[in-house]
Amino acid sequence: MLNKYVATIIISGLLIAPSFAMALNMPTSGNDLANMQGVSAQAYIVQDATTGQVLIDKNADMPWTPASLTKLVTALVVLDTKPKLTKTVAITNQDQTLGACTSGGACIKAKVGVKFTVDGLFHAALLPSANNAASALARSTGLSMDQFVAKMNQKAASLGAVGTHFNEPTGMDPDNKITAADYAKIVTAAFSNAYLRAIAGLNNYSLRSTNNSRYNQTIKNTDKLLTDADVEILGAKTGYLTESKYNFASLIKYNGQELAVVVLGEDHLYTAFGETKLLTDLAGQAQLLALVNWGPMVLGTSTVASAN
Repeated sequence: MLNKYVATIIISGLLIAPSFAMALNMPTSGNDLANMQGVSAQAYIVQDATTGQVLIDKNADMPWTPASLTKLVTALVVLDTKPKLTKTVAITNQDQTLGACTSGGACIKAKVGVKFTVDGLFHAALLPSANNAASALARSTGLSMDQFVAKMNQKAASLGAVGTHFNEPTGMDPDNKITAADYAKIVTAAFSNAYLRAIAGLNNYSLRSTNNSRYNQTIKNTDKLLTDADVEILGAKTGYLTESKYNFASLIKYNGQELAVVVLGEDHLYTAFGETKLLTDLAGQAQLLALVNWGPMVLGTSTVASAN
């Protein structure tokens, strides 16, 4: 596998003598670079968040189970209702059940009747990806579950995520579907919101119950790249189900650009983090490679392959 320094040398050679390098079957696009590096995600995309230009992608239109990536759309829909952040919401049995809180689902420590503010629920749904918090957050709007899910699908469509469909707000349903290309638009919209970006920038948060101090707790961000000095994360969300494997979506600042980077179907969370960093670096190299074409930039071109 080539490392990024070798790739940089190759690109330098291309810029100096493109015809000679092409004859040696050198990479000519970001997708070529990603293939040479052996990126293992089932689907991925790197997109300029400002222009929408795709820099690198593979299987970007392939339907995939989002798992807890769903929660960013839940958060956007709740924000659209202009919520009062100090409003208190009691955890219900529905929240605990939908969140699979007694059977391994990610949940904040709670029981029926324990109250948290809407602001606390936003933090709990996004940082540790708590399913019961996401369910309670959706309920806080006063919409029925069917009404809320309809709003989620309308929100996705309004962002241009036409291959996306949700059945519930937590991400626990494997029949929720996104595509990498769709989710690049969603993660860009989510972390263009100052409130959500501020939450995503926290390593941990002191969650307080408004009616039972026994359920005060410190919650932690699942995004381990947040403390990585090699990458500037503006906002990110993890997701995992058996059906989806590990998903990671992020908005990253790189060389003055904001890049939406989505990797889906990784075998390990650390692989999702590592390949996010790799794809970010390759995106910069892809833009150098495009100079070799001496014409319109040819960067990522979506390819379709089996998910098996």
